[in-house]
Amino acid sequence: MVPLPPARTGDDNSTADLTGVIRARRWRLWRTRLTAIGIVVALIAVVAIAWFSPLLSLRQVTVSGGELVDHDKVSDFVLDAEAGTPLPQVRPGEVEEAVLKAFPKAAGASVHYGGPRTLKIAITDRTPVLAIEGSSGYRLYDAEAVDLGVVEAAPKKLTVLGHSGGEPDRETVSAVIRFMGSLRPELRRQLATIEAKDEMSIKGRLDTGDQQATVVFGDASDPGLKVRTAVQLAAEGRTEIDVSVPSVPVTN
Repeated sequence: MVPLPPARTGDDNSTADLTGVIRARRWRLWRTRLTAIGIVVALIAVVAIAWFSPLLSLRQVTVSGGELVDHDKVSDFVLDAEAGTPLPQVRPGEVEEAVLKAFPKAAGASVHYGGPRTLKIAITDRTPVLAIEGSSGYRLYDAEAVDLGVVEAAPKKLTVLGHSGGEPDRETVSAVIRFMGSLRPELRRQLATIEAKDEMSIKGRLDTGDQQATVVFGDASDPGLKVRTAVQLAAEGRTEIDVSVPSVPVTN
C-alpha cells in the first residue's frame, strides 16, 4: 500500500496565504476602478474647460460656395450672433437655420467646425426656373417663387416670362412656375415664350420646329394635357389655339 501523506499541523500558513491572495486581487480591482474614475474625471475637466474657455471662442467664419448670397454678409451675420461664444457651445444646426432664414436666396448652408476658433459654412444657391423680363434686366425666381435677384441677361435654357400688361404679381409668377415645372422637358422646350396677365391668363408661343402657334392655356391646371393638345393642333396647321379647357379646344 502507498503510505498516506502526513497530516497538516496547526502551524500551517495556507490560510494566511489565501488571505493575501484575496487582498491582492481586491487591490488590483480597486486600482483599475480608481484609474477609470480618474480618466473620467480628467475628461470631464477637459470638456468643462473647453466648454467655457475663452481660448476656444469663435473669432472667424469662412464662407464658400454659392453666387447669389454675399459671403461677407453671411460671415458678419454669424459673427454678430456668435462671436465670443466658446466653439463647443455653438450649435451648427441652429446656425444653419438662422442663415437660411436671413438669406432666402440660399437653398442650403452646411456648417462645420473649421478649427479652434473657426466655423466653415458652405452655401448652396437656389436654382432659378423662371426669368421675368424687366426694365433693369431679368429677375430670377426658383421653384418656390423666391426672388433671386436681377441679372443683365437671362441664363441659357431658362424660361422667360415676357411682358403682358405690366409686371406680374407673386401669385401669377407662382402659377407660371407651377405650369412650367409640371411639363416634361420635351414639352417645355417647345414653348418659345410664355406670358401671363394674371394667374388665370397664361398663354405662350408654341414652336415645334415645323409649326408655330399662339396658345391660350388659361390657368395652371393640366399643363401636360394642354401642351400636348396644342402641339397636336399646331401639327395640323392651327396657328391660334385655346386649350383653356383641353377636352374642348378652340382653334382659328
